[in-house]
Amino acid sequence: MSLTEGGLLQVFQTIIDNLPSGVTLLDKDLRFVAWNSEIKQLLSFPDELFNPDDPPEMAKVARFNARRGEYGPGDPEEQARAVVERARMMMPHVFERTRPDGTVLEIRGRPLPDGGFVSIYTDMTERKRAEEEVRRTASFLQAVLDNLPFGMMVVDKAIRCRYWNRQSEALFELPPGFVRQGIPMEEVLRQVARNGIYGPGDIEDHVARRLKSIGDFEAHTVELTRPDGRSLRIMGAPVLIEGQAEGLVLLQEDITERRNHQATLERLATTDHLTGLMNRRAFLDATEREIRRAHRYGQPLALIMLDVDHFKRINDSFGHPAGDEVLRRVTAACRGMLRDEDLMGRLGGEEFAITLVQPPLPKAAAVAERLRKAVSELVIEHAGRQMTVTISLGIAEINDSINSLDQLISNADACLYTAKREGRNRVCAADDAPMQSPST
Repeated sequence: MSLTEGGLLQVFQTIIDNLPSGVTLLDKDLRFVAWNSEIKQLLSFPDELFNPDDPPEMAKVARFNARRGEYGPGDPEEQARAVVERARMMMPHVFERTRPDGTVLEIRGRPLPDGGFVSIYTDMTERKRAEEEVRRTASFLQAVLDNLPFGMMVVDKAIRCRYWNRQSEALFELPPGFVRQGIPMEEVLRQVARNGIYGPGDIEDHVARRLKSIGDFEAHTVELTRPDGRSLRIMGAPVLIEGQAEGLVLLQEDITERRNHQATLERLATTDHLTGLMNRRAFLDATEREIRRAHRYGQPLALIMLDVDHFKRINDSFGHPAGDEVLRRVTAACRGMLRDEDLMGRLGGEEFAITLVQPPLPKAAAVAERLRKAVSELVIEHAGRQMTVTISLGIAEINDSINSLDQLISNADACLYTAKREGRNRVCAADDAPMQSPST
């Protein structure tokens, strides 16, 4: 079957009339040869402008558009002339134009081989509105993420970073702009390792281990210490879609202050506020552990009970602030003569206890005597007045008949009271007579 020229034009017109976009066809003289109804609707052209019996020239249509403000503010004649001049260049083009009513059109033009021009006009308003909404939502989401008090990264199933925030960059000490949409997490982890966040060791080994942890898409928690001493907690949680893990959310939190606060609370709960020694509970718990260790390894352990002589008399004569100073000075004198592994605690009032790790009773008695002598030689000044002070000490050690903390304390206490009954300022060891010392 063959078609006449008129039949071909009719087929062409039918085709363009059913296209979802506006279409115009201009000849080499820039006269409209064909157009569809969609172009008239998109650009609100009146029917008389496109009379099939007298097709308009482009200049006429351009002037019509310019006079109704289609091209924005300016001289309509100049605007129409500029449109025609550009068309005469017969250059392919793609651009967007926003009409006065807010409609956004994409205009694509392409010259024809034998002269002339075909242009396609597509209404992009809804798409632009959707894109703008996506941009606004993305900006809103990013603003929310950037103001979170913790770092966040979202990793997709291909183990690429899809979302992140500034806090995450700061916590990992990543350069601004280093993290980008779709960057492989391997690159991010390698930079974090180079920054020393994962500590010493082979960089590639750090990367491999953490890639595996992320790639398993399972919940996990890791704590790290940065080179500057700050502590980080990293928590991973899978992104589940219809029950399947499709990615991972990584939250990073600076827990330095929390750790410090916790350490402070623990210290306050276990420390005597006046002397800085362990308080009664902390000392007894620590000594209990040392007793178990001594029994396990068959090692000796001794306990010294220590009491400041006539402490009530000091408080009554010099005042309680002076008494506090005495306790602090006695503590410093004793603590300074002990090993790091030895324990010392204030059990209450003027009563102290010392756990000596590993020395047998004779050596413990020698240590106690050195402590007694050091304290007796102290000259304590407070509010312009000088004081001297002495201590009494009782010693017991674990053995076959004394193997619990209560028994150890009971025996050391008995020795302490013997030392006080025998005149104070002396050391008394279990199963031994008091060690005589000059009375002060």
